[in-house]
Amino acid sequence: MSLTDTVAAFESGLGGGATTALSYAMLGTFAVAISRSGITDVLAQKVIKRLSGTENAAAATGVKYSVISILALLAISSQNAIPVHIAFIPIVIPPLLHVFAKLKLDRRLIACVLTFGLVTPYMLLPVGFGGIFLNNILLKNLHDNGLDVTAAQVPYAMIIPAAGMLFGLLVAVFFSYRKPREYSVEKILANEPEHKTINMRHVYIAIVAIVAALGAQIYSGSMIIGGLMGFMVFTFGGVIKWKETHDVFTKGVHMMAMIGFIMIAAAGFAR
Repeated sequence: MSLTDTVAAFESGLGGGATTALSYAMLGTFAVAISRSGITDVLAQKVIKRLSGTENAAAATGVKYSVISILALLAISSQNAIPVHIAFIPIVIPPLLHVFAKLKLDRRLIACVLTFGLVTPYMLLPVGFGGIFLNNILLKNLHDNGLDVTAAQVPYAMIIPAAGMLFGLLVAVFFSYRKPREYSVEKILANEPEHKTINMRHVYIAIVAIVAALGAQIYSGSMIIGGLMGFMVFTFGGVIKWKETHDVFTKGVHMMAMIGFIMIAAAGFAR
C-alpha cells in the first residue's frame, strides 16, 4: 500500500474504536465516583485492623496471602463484575501501601498480581472488557479478514496465553518476589494517612451503584450505559454533589484518556 492508501485505511478504521474509547471514559468517571465514596478505605482499615492483631509469623503470612488473593479478585472483577479496568488501581492501591509496608510485601509482586488479574480475564471471559476484546475486536477482525470463526471458539484459542499468565503469576508469588522487602512506613503515612473519616452511607450507596452498573451492563449489553447508571446512583445518592459532577467526569476522562486513545488508534491499525 502507498502512504496515501495507508493513511486513508487508518483513518477509516478510527471510528471503530470510538465506542470502546467512550466506554473507557465513562468507566473512568465511575471509578472516580467510587473513590469518593470511601469504600476502598473501608477495605484498607479492615486489613490494618486484622494486621494489628497478628503477633506471629504464621498469622502475618496468612494476612499476606489474603491481601494478595483479594487484590487478584479485585483485578479480575474490574474486567467484568465491576468494569472499571485499570481505573481501580489509583483507587485501591494508595490506601493499602502502608499495609504492604507492614507486611514487607514486595511491590513488584503486587504489580504481577494486578497484571494477571487485569489481563487474563478478558482473554477468556466474554463479559465486560472481555466482551470488547474477544467479540468487538478479535472476533470482528477475524471475520473482516475472511475467517469463519464463532464466538464460542475464541476463548478456547486464548487458553494457552492465559495459562502462561497463570504460570508467570505462580513464579512471581512463590519464587521471584516471595522474600520480604523493606519500605518506609513513615514516608507512606505522610502522603497517605492510615485513618480517614468514612461516611458509611456513602459506602452503602457505592455498593448499590456497583450492583446497578453491573445490572445495567448485563441488561443493555453496553458498558457505557452501565457506567452511566452507576454514576447516576452516586449523584442522586448524594456521594457526588451536582456542582462536582463536571469535575468528577473530567477527572475520569483524564484518567482513562490514554487507554481510549490507544483503543482508537488500534482500531485504525486493524483496518
